[in-house]
Amino acid sequence: MNDSAKTILVIEDDLPYKMAISSMLSASNYTILEAENGIEGLKHLQQDRPDLILCDVNMPMMNGMEFLNELKKSQEFSQIPVVFLTGNVEMSDLRNAMNEGADDYLTKPFTAEDLLNTIETRLSKNRSVHQYYESKYDDVKKCITQSLPHEYRTPLNGILGFSQIMRDEPVISSGEIKEYSSMIYHSGIRLLHLLENLNLYAQLKLWVQDKEMIRELRRGSGTPVLNAIQIAAKSNERHKGQLGSIIISGQDVVACISQNHLTKIIEELLDNAVKYSKPETRIYVSCVEIGKDVEIEIRDEGRGMSDEQIEKITAFQQFDRGSFEQQGAGLGLVICKNLVDIYNGSLTIKSTPEKGTTVKVIFPNAKENKVMMNLSLTMNKG
Repeated sequence: MNDSAKTILVIEDDLPYKMAISSMLSASNYTILEAENGIEGLKHLQQDRPDLILCDVNMPMMNGMEFLNELKKSQEFSQIPVVFLTGNVEMSDLRNAMNEGADDYLTKPFTAEDLLNTIETRLSKNRSVHQYYESKYDDVKKCITQSLPHEYRTPLNGILGFSQIMRDEPVISSGEIKEYSSMIYHSGIRLLHLLENLNLYAQLKLWVQDKEMIRELRRGSGTPVLNAIQIAAKSNERHKGQLGSIIISGQDVVACISQNHLTKIIEELLDNAVKYSKPETRIYVSCVEIGKDVEIEIRDEGRGMSDEQIEKITAFQQFDRGSFEQQGAGLGLVICKNLVDIYNGSLTIKSTPEKGTTVKVIFPNAKENKVMMNLSLTMNKG
């Protein structure tokens, strides 16, 4: 199948080859952009967004590998398929190009059939990838449109409604002022939490694509787990009004994760545990050292989830909204999973409907990680 409406950028310093390629592609109804080297190719990207790039490897000023490295730095253009055009190039160089992100290559000389088949194969594959991700996030889009208006409207209505009463009522008792102020405060906290989670979710989507950022985060100092649990538990109990419902136990262990991110994970997991538990039940939080890892467990006696619901946990996904009042846009668990992955950890959920849920989070032990880092530094010095 020919993608006749597609645009191809041809980066080639050999004029006869460039003219031949452009002629073959034009005859197949492709739109052609031309450049003589990588620098000109980058300028074309800023002006026109091609659907595929044909790029010679050996060129003056900026060669094909240098162009590819610059391309992959751009989040906007990094997903454009790149097919290298090669002459006398070692297979090791081709493997390196593929490792760096090239999608395919053609060895000169090649036929018109080879060229068109390669282009059509790469465009078809790229289209399939886009279709996969569009279908994958259809539910997310649906949940955004259904959940966010409700999530914004509810706290805003509380803030506007109670502040209007305080403004318009001629006489308000001190008890009523305190009650209305408390409702405005809690609505504001709920709205702030939603905005913070949306911002963090957007950041995580960028971080997971940035290998250097992930390495930098993992190099950070360890965090005492019990201290992070206590901070998160106090914050949760204060906002939920369930003082004493969270039972903490465990060892004095240190996990390889920043304090802010570990506290955020525990806060979100505790928030879910409290949200879906009856007021009189308790939530148990523990941390232990298991070999080279640190394990954190949060167990509640709430309504639980089915295996199917656990598998469908995605951003903005909520369950049983028609039966239960839920607050938040369903981002909590997704944020936790992303943060855990960034720090090379794992998160598992086991749950039984109407009996409760147990969440286990495992991180590398900071003590073990420090030993490995010192060993690495010693070997490098040697």
